[in-house]
Amino acid sequence: MKRARYGNIEDMVLEVRLITPGGAVWQRHGDPKAQAETAIGRASTNIGLPAMVLGSEGCLGIITSAIVRVRPLPQVVEYQSVIFPDWDRGASWMREVARMPAGLRPASCRLMDQNQLQLAQALKEGSEQSGTWHSLRASLRDAFLACKGVSLQEAAAVTLVFEGNRAEVNLQKKEISKLVAIAGGIWGGAAGGSAGYTLTFAIAYLRDFGLDYRILSESLETMVPWSTIREVWPAVKLAVQSKHRQLRLPGKPFMSCRMTQLYDEGGVLYMYIAICTTGLEPKTALKAFENLEHAARCAILNAGGCLSHHHGVGKLRASLLPETQSPVLTQALKNFKTALDPSNILAARNGTWSTSALAEDSEDAEAEENPP
Repeated sequence: MKRARYGNIEDMVLEVRLITPGGAVWQRHGDPKAQAETAIGRASTNIGLPAMVLGSEGCLGIITSAIVRVRPLPQVVEYQSVIFPDWDRGASWMREVARMPAGLRPASCRLMDQNQLQLAQALKEGSEQSGTWHSLRASLRDAFLACKGVSLQEAAAVTLVFEGNRAEVNLQKKEISKLVAIAGGIWGGAAGGSAGYTLTFAIAYLRDFGLDYRILSESLETMVPWSTIREVWPAVKLAVQSKHRQLRLPGKPFMSCRMTQLYDEGGVLYMYIAICTTGLEPKTALKAFENLEHAARCAILNAGGCLSHHHGVGKLRASLLPETQSPVLTQALKNFKTALDPSNILAARNGTWSTSALAEDSEDAEAEENPP
């Protein structure tokens, strides 16, 4: 969530030691006989073991030790928020933030669409005491935004987290303020930034809460190049709405999106889908939701997104792997698994080693050997 300052997990894990049915697997200082008290930050010695382990999803071995990069706690942590009239203008502003030097970007910079903004506002207001003063304050807020040409029914909001020492945070805020002024954004305040950032932790619990009311929901994430990022979310909404009508499910699907991480190459879209399953048998409801998810993932790939940015592949996305990697790579990974675990003791069946992915790969190979 704070990749801009601390990196992703692959940037933090320097070395791992893996125990497999075929024996111990280690590199560099992973030898238990060595008494090294430090880690090598980078070495050009074969394929890096941490990357292979991080992508194995429990199918290759058990990690018994790891060396990870740690950093001191920040001296200063400050929140802020910015409101934009709509998603498109917010997304354009995020693109400008991504162009900033890495050291000047906030630790976290996340854009919420109007549905998430309204959800965050509802949760915030629901936790506050109601009364005349509360209603008056809400009315004044809406009136102020209306004067600025902003409606909460269409608005998007950015939550910001600044971290570092006092000088770093001041510099980050100064540079971000310039971009806000150029884009015509409206400062929403520190409380809004903190509440919006905290919403990330609450959403998973809302999903579980919804189950009691026959509501199924899930999240999908992808990284998309800047050249096509505007096409992905509309394509997902269209695909889900079409499949929802085709399946004749009750009500309308709830869909929401936020842009959660920024790279030089593109941005990460984190999307939510929720449907009402009232009147459906559990097995029917689950199958229908699986169809909706599959339609959404296909739309992501067709519009230029990747299969997963950080959730991984698991079993649900495994059938789509053949669209994202060549049969030669799949076979190489299968051979690697066989060398480490010839009896398939670690039979988690995730990713490349899932039943559906292997089945798809076999069908592709057979088609190549026996063309029509």
